[in-house]
Parts: sequence; structure tokens; C-alpha cells
Amino acid sequence: MIKHLFGFIGMLLPLLSAGATADKLSLNSAAEIADWRVKAQVEIGKDSISIYKEGYDISSWVKAIVPGTVFGSYVEVGLEKDPNYADNAYNVDKSKYDRNFWYRTEFATSSLPAGEKIWLNFEGINRKAEIFFNENCIGELDGFMERGKFDITDLLKKEGNNVLAVLVYWPTLPIPNYASPTYISSASWDWMPYVPGLLSGITDDVYISTSGPVSLIDPWVRTKVPNPDEADLSLQFELKNHTREKQKGILKGVIQPGDIKFSQEFNIDAGKQRTFQIDSKWCEQLHINKPELWWPNGYGEPNLYTCDLQYVIDDKVSDQQEFSFGIREYSYDDEGGVFHLSVNGTRIYVKGGNWGMSEYMLRCRGKEYDLKVKLHKDMHYNMIRNWIGSTTDEEFYEACDKYGIMVWDDFWLNSHPNLPDDVFAFNKNAVEKIKRLRNHPCIAVWCGDNEGVPLPPLNGWLKENVAVYDGNDRYYHANSREFDLSGSGPWTNGTPEWYFTKYPGGFGDHAQKGWGFRTEIGTAVFTTFESFKKFIPEEYWWPRNEMWNKHFFGPSAGNASPDKYFSTVNENYGDATGIKDFCRKAQLLNLEVNKAMYEGWQHHMWEDAAGILTWMSQSAYPSFVWQTYDYYYDLNGAYWGVKKACEPLHIQWSPADNSVKVINSSSYNYTGLKAIAEIYNLNGSMVKTYNRIADINSPSNTASLAFNLLLPTEKQQADLSPVYFIKLKLTDNKGIVLSDNFYWKGTEKGDYRALNNLPKAKLAVKSKKQKKGEKNIIHATIKNVGSSVAFCVRVTPVRSGDGERILPIMMNDNYFTLLKGETKDIDIEFDTTLLEKGNYHLLVEAYNE
Repeated sequence: MIKHLFGFIGMLLPLLSAGATADKLSLNSAAEIADWRVKAQVEIGKDSISIYKEGYDISSWVKAIVPGTVFGSYVEVGLEKDPNYADNAYNVDKSKYDRNFWYRTEFATSSLPAGEKIWLNFEGINRKAEIFFNENCIGELDGFMERGKFDITDLLKKEGNNVLAVLVYWPTLPIPNYASPTYISSASWDWMPYVPGLLSGITDDVYISTSGPVSLIDPWVRTKVPNPDEADLSLQFELKNHTREKQKGILKGVIQPGDIKFSQEFNIDAGKQRTFQIDSKWCEQLHINKPELWWPNGYGEPNLYTCDLQYVIDDKVSDQQEFSFGIREYSYDDEGGVFHLSVNGTRIYVKGGNWGMSEYMLRCRGKEYDLKVKLHKDMHYNMIRNWIGSTTDEEFYEACDKYGIMVWDDFWLNSHPNLPDDVFAFNKNAVEKIKRLRNHPCIAVWCGDNEGVPLPPLNGWLKENVAVYDGNDRYYHANSREFDLSGSGPWTNGTPEWYFTKYPGGFGDHAQKGWGFRTEIGTAVFTTFESFKKFIPEEYWWPRNEMWNKHFFGPSAGNASPDKYFSTVNENYGDATGIKDFCRKAQLLNLEVNKAMYEGWQHHMWEDAAGILTWMSQSAYPSFVWQTYDYYYDLNGAYWGVKKACEPLHIQWSPADNSVKVINSSSYNYTGLKAIAEIYNLNGSMVKTYNRIADINSPSNTASLAFNLLLPTEKQQADLSPVYFIKLKLTDNKGIVLSDNFYWKGTEKGDYRALNNLPKAKLAVKSKKQKKGEKNIIHATIKNVGSSVAFCVRVTPVRSGDGERILPIMMNDNYFTLLKGETKDIDIEFDTTLLEKGNYHLLVEAYNE
């Protein structure tokens, strides 16, 4: 530890002497500067006064993970069994964690340059905290999004170690909505278990920062886009004078790209904190010609700018901040009683998903957010709903900015008819959330309550907060499912045609009025067998049992109707012979239902469908419901159904009316296209009678009819096999395929059991691996060299050494079907660290293997 303390001194001194800019020096666990430990308050007892003193014996304390949770720290050091596995999460003694805990660390420093300010910063503690530094109580935090910035300049020791101790108060029960602002689902929901301690802990970053006599606080760039060729920027910021004298200084700014520079004098009276503003009327540099606009995924590039601000006094930088922003302007309407949003004057058709949590124990950190959001981009999503505001990390918003994913951002209220115990703490945290996040272009909507309206006075307060602290640049929606929205749910699998048929009912005020804008609709999604066996012990594999229910395939997830899902798999594809067979067949249901869900909405694009958010798009706990990729990042059938359905230029078939449409949810106009439909029997023979072809144009933001398939009725299907295939292609005027699609259909509705009689597929596989920077890329070609259709081919990269799947990966296609002689090129990308030793091989398996 000593070498890290001296390293801290060495880094801190040059930081402070170079003009005291607002660089950050992390005190998180990963930085190895502060050795955090944690112990229950009641276990310290009479010793509590001594913990503030240097050299206090913490050998019996548990090594803490910061940022993280108390329970997560105990799991990390092995004092609790893996809560992901079996029913371990349910067997923990909650009383050990449902109480208050002390965090403690020591770190060294040396004497500091005169006149400089040293700040200790906390970005979030759940749920409350008292902060002690060198035997002084320097402040309190109340609410998991309240920031703490404490002046420790005069408290730092010139010799020896500084002692930082934090008393963390757990949220207490009940949670919704009494304990808010907090993580409402921490006491369990129908997709995650109760987390002992209710996610209490130092849950966000801790760091040291410096400044001179005046600090820059919460700079905020607002953008207006009157037309695509110009934009007007305005800058609002606060200055805080920490001295007893008036300070005169110059604010200097540089915006990139474009090397846009500006400066202006601002003075601040002794001991005051004031808000200032610059806009293009007073500073012509803030009028931008030919701006690089930020667009949602599919509609353009999510271009970002950086703004570097310095407040300079007598040629010395007193404080400095650099942040990113995007030039974009949101607008909204409710034409036809349906919620619509537009970006830069273009109406956006919304495709996305809900996040319940980033990870149920708050173990998702840093680059993992980039991965999760990149997977959403790969599925062609353009929105994530931050359900009940349960994702709080800055890295989430940074990734959404980067990948063009809009955020529907909730506050911390569920539809329970009760207010938080402390509405003032709630409101303070709401203001903090807005001020912390408002520079992120990804945020599209602020929402007050999940499936309810905030009770007085909170609804009025939240609306006013958005008006004052976000300038109404984003819309405030009080309720996630009412008014101009089309309800929420259902959360269970329907038949494909149900999603196309008037109307797919949900729950809420407008549930029977149309497709509209649906913020929640979903289905159970069972994992692959490889993932299943990672968290279900072998003795509980088959038949279905209570252990499955512990992972939300039973009464614990009633809204997902797991009984219906289970029976649908068996009825559609034949009774499963065991867990491996069930998982294999479940992927077909996952793919079919999730594709139909999005295609059904797209079929009615703007008549009256405006958007759809699946419940849910990401997995916070190893479970069998509501996910596109699972907890281990296995991209299951649901992922590939969504990815296919949501592509910006897309050809699709409606099982409700046999129409084939071209969906263009992009900003581009396509002309000279050709839509092609081909029908094949199980043996791979084309049934030319039912083929169709048509020339078509596809204007931006439209659903255009290509033709209707003239498929026979159930009584006229003698020339079709019990299950047959519909293959669609959309090509440009050079014959290049821009979109393709593939369906299987039974001559009897929902009966696909004939697929089990397909002759065994024969596949030839060629692959090679290349290294590109920190990534490995496997290029593979899969060819059907047999006499049968190769139905629903799954490709899995595996390490040769241990036989484990290589995860996480990015991949261009999977669960695809090859007719006789057809080939498919597959690209698989993953971090080189996942294959440091040994080699790989590809498991390539057709449904009819």
C-alpha cells in the first residue's frame, strides 16, 4: 500500500502546481490509491470514535468495492455464495446487510501550494451518508444521485495519512415509493431477486479535484437547429467564489471540431455563487454554419462536439471543465392522439427497449456500458428507456451519445399510491439528475412515473424542474403509459399475426385505441442450453421445477405467462425431450415472436404506430424472461429477430393479410428497388405459383406496399408441404441485396412440427482469424452442401482449450436458413483477451443437425 500512497503524492503535486485546473484523481478501488474497507455499524460499537483516527486496525473489515454495494463487496471476497447460481440469492441472511455500514480508507498527501482549493467529491451514495474526514464531519448526502463536493483544503494533514470514513445508511423498507430516490427494484421485482442491503453502498465515483479561488459549476450548452445548415448555441454556467474578495476573471472556451474560440469577462462577488449565460446574440462564434448534427441511430451520424472551458484570473486557470455535447433539437407532437418525437425537424420512428437495471447488483461499470449499448445499436435500436431511473452511471449516457441511442429517462416513482417519505430529498435529487445529465444529446424524454402520475406536489415540481433546469429542451411526460401513449404490455408471447391485427391490446388509458407509441410490450425469452447450465444445477435441469421459478420462469414472473410460453414451444415444435431440446426449440419462438412484435408495429408505421419499446432489451440477472441477449451476452433467437426486424431499410411479410411491405425508418430515399418473394417447400423445392416480384421506391420514413402474396387458404394447400418457407429479398437496380427476410409457416396455424422430419443437414465450414488492434475477427463461410434445407443454422465460436463459448461477441448474422447450395458469410468480432492462448473452433449446428 505504501508505494501507492507515495504515487498519490507524486501525482497530486504537479496537478496542484499547474494552475489548479479541475483534473480528477480517482479514489475508486480500481485506482489502488485508497484501500477501502467496509463493516456493519453495529459490529463496531464503542470503537466508532476510534475509526476516525489514523492507524485504526481494520484487519477484520471486509475489502470494499468502490463504486459498488456492501453486499457486492462480501460476494467479491467470497463471504457469500455466487448469487447468480441456483437459489443462492434467496438463501442469504438479509439481516446481515439490511443495516448501516461504515466505509473507511486512509491515504497520504503532503503540503499543498498556498491558496489552492482541494475538493473531495462523491457522485452517488445509496441511500444516505455522513462523511467524516480527519475526525471532522464535513457533510451529509441524502439520495443516490446527490453529489457531494467538500472543501478539504484546510483539513489535509501535512504529515501521515488522511482518514476518510463514510457512514452509509441503507434505504429501509418498504421501498416503492417510500425510500425514493433509490433503486426501486432492489427489494425484488418480477425479473430480479431481492438484493440484500437493497444496493446500499458508495455506488458512484469518488475523487479528488482542485480549483483556484473560483469554481466553474455545471456548464451547460443548449443547441437550437432552425435548419440543417445552421445552429445556435448558448452556454449557461455558474461561478462560485470561495474567497472574501470580489474576483475578476475571463471565461475562455474552445469548441471542437471547428476550433471555435470565445472569451468574455465575468466577475463574481465575494462568497457568492451566480449563474451566467452567453449566446449567439452576444457571441457570434456560437452561431454555427454547417454544423455536424447529432442524429439517432439509423437517421444519420451521432456527431459529438467537445467544449473546453477555463475560468482565468490574472493569467492563472482557476478552474477548467471539458465535456461533450451534441448539436440537435428535439420537438414533439401528439397528432391523432399519438405521441411523436422529432429530431432536427425529422420525425423519428422509435424502436427500442427497456432497461430494468444495468446489472442487479450494480456490477456493470465502465466499458461494459459501451458493450451493452453497442449491442443495442447493432439491433438497429434508437431508444432505451431507463426504467424508473435505475441506471445512474455517466458511462451509460456517454455510450448512448456515442451510438445514437435516445433515452426515455424516468424518475424514481412507480404507480404505487404513496409519496416518498422525504419529497424534498426526492426533488433535490431530481434537480441534480437534470443538471448532471442535460448536456447529453441522447436524452429525449423526462418521465415522471412508471405507469402512474406523480402525486402532488411532485408532478408539478418535476414539470417545473424540467422547465427551469433543462429549459424545456426535452419533453416532460408525467406517465409512462397514459394520455398520448398506447398503454403498456402485454408482456407475454402472442401469435405472429396478433401483432399486426387491430389492435394489440395493452394496459392503460389508450390500450384499445391502436398501436401508437408503446413504452412496454414483451415476451418471455428462454436462454440457450449453454447459458442455462451456467446458473441451474444439473439436478434441476428437467423437468420444469421450482429452481426455474427462482430465475423467473414460474409464478414469480406471472406477467410473462411462462406457462403459455412453455406450452407454445411444445405445441408449435413438438414436446421437448429434455432441457437441451427445449432450449433449442425455444430459440425459434424467441426469434419469431420478437421479429413479429416490431414488424407488426412497422406494418402500421404512422397509421397510427409511432414507436415500440420491448420489455426488456437487456438482462440484469440470469433469467428466462424479457431479454434479447442473456446475462452472459449470448445473442439468443430474440436478438436476431429484433436485429432483422429493425434494420433501417427492411422488407417484411404480414401473416395477418399476406402483404409484403418495404419499411424505411431512415432519412434516405431509395429508388429503383425490386421486391422479390419466393416460396419453398420443406424439401427446398420452389413453388413458383406463389412467387411475386415488383419494382418499388422507398421514400424516407415510410411503409410502402410492394404486393400481396397470393397464398392459398388452408383448404387449398395441396401443393405446399405442412411447413413451407417464405423468402424475401429487396435489391437495388444492380441486383445487390439491401434487405432479406425469411419466415416459416404451417399449413395449419402454428403447427411447425414437420420441421422435425427434415433430413439431416450437411454443412461445410471455412474460417480464418485475423487480429485488428485489440480485436480478433473470425471470417467464416457456411455452405449447405447437403440435399436438405439447413434450417435455422446457429454458429457459436468456442475456445479449443476449454470448450467455453467466446463471449461477448459482435456478429453479423445467426439462426439463418440455407437452401441447397446456398452460402452465408459470417463475421465474428471479440476482444483479443478472450482468446489469449490456444485456438478456436466454430460449432455450426442446424436445427436439423
